[in-house]
Amino acid sequence: MSDAAVRRPPTEDPRMWDAFVGIGLAVLAVVACFAAAPLPIALGIGAVVVLAAAYVGLARRAMLLDVPSTAFQVVAVLAAGVAAWAYGPMGAVQALVAPLLWATSGPSVRRAVVANVGLFGAVFAAFALEGAAVWLLATTQALSFAFSMVIGLWISGLARANEERASLIAALERAQASVARLSGEQATAAERARIARDLHDTIAQDLAAIAMLAQRGTPDAAVLAAIEETAQRSLAEVRGLVAASAGVGLDDGLAVALQRLGARFEAETRIPVAVDAAAVDLPVDAEVALLRTAQEALANVRKHAEAAGVRLSLVAEGPDAVLVVADDGRGFDRATVTRGLGLVGLDERVSLAGGTLEIRSSASGTTVTARITGAEAAP
Repeated sequence: MSDAAVRRPPTEDPRMWDAFVGIGLAVLAVVACFAAAPLPIALGIGAVVVLAAAYVGLARRAMLLDVPSTAFQVVAVLAAGVAAWAYGPMGAVQALVAPLLWATSGPSVRRAVVANVGLFGAVFAAFALEGAAVWLLATTQALSFAFSMVIGLWISGLARANEERASLIAALERAQASVARLSGEQATAAERARIARDLHDTIAQDLAAIAMLAQRGTPDAAVLAAIEETAQRSLAEVRGLVAASAGVGLDDGLAVALQRLGARFEAETRIPVAVDAAAVDLPVDAEVALLRTAQEALANVRKHAEAAGVRLSLVAEGPDAVLVVADDGRGFDRATVTRGLGLVGLDERVSLAGGTLEIRSSASGTTVTARITGAEAAP
């Protein structure tokens, strides 16, 4: 058997042990008083006092720190032997001392076993000196020792299982924190990739066009007009990217965030936005996905739609949260137009949150519908 096969957590609250030892010693003191002569009474009471002092001075500290206490174990074994020799019924002291020997053995099972062997051997010797039947006494002590071993190993096994469970829980929490961190890093990387695509597809091409126009020699009025138009388009693209990436707090819920987003968009573009957002309960990642989808859709309205009005709504339909951003602009053909619309980013963002994205566009406007399962209408 390994000397450190079991490690129990320290005893943080010893009050249960205090109650167990206090009641046990009080009962033993009463039993000692039934002895027929003054000497056995004095020895019995003396053993009880010694055990109490050893518990308070040695055992309690050892249990709190989960360290072994050889001094307590030696004193406890000798006191138990003296008590049993002084008065036979005081042999019940081993029922009190045996668990204390386990508790003061620290992480070592071997030490606990040796200490219990010493305890039951001392009580056996005390009874034998009093002339008890050796074979009957040996059988009784052997059974008592076996019972102590079973209970001690069982309790130690439970403690070890609890420690392993605590270790597994701690490992799981660390893994969850790592997953959350990696997910955040993945989301950041995806957002950077989206911005890089948009910069390449829009502003970089516009700047290249401006450079080509400027290299034609002496610019005429038509070239200057083309440069101005391209620069204005690039400025609109930059503003759209900023609007799509700007932070809108979710502290007050998704519905309030959408209200703020619509109000800000209307103030910046002078395009009326009708917001009808119901309060729904969603996981944080789903709320972020829907909010970013609304931002991206409004950024596309700003850059491309030439709309006169926008409607933004959020409703709970059964288990789904449905976000709709609709405008009355000029629309586009998704099969042929991808430049600067951020459509891939929209699809990826909603898909990562476990939802679906539908985009319908015609000459009379565009409707972006994001649907994520797992919503509940807020009370």
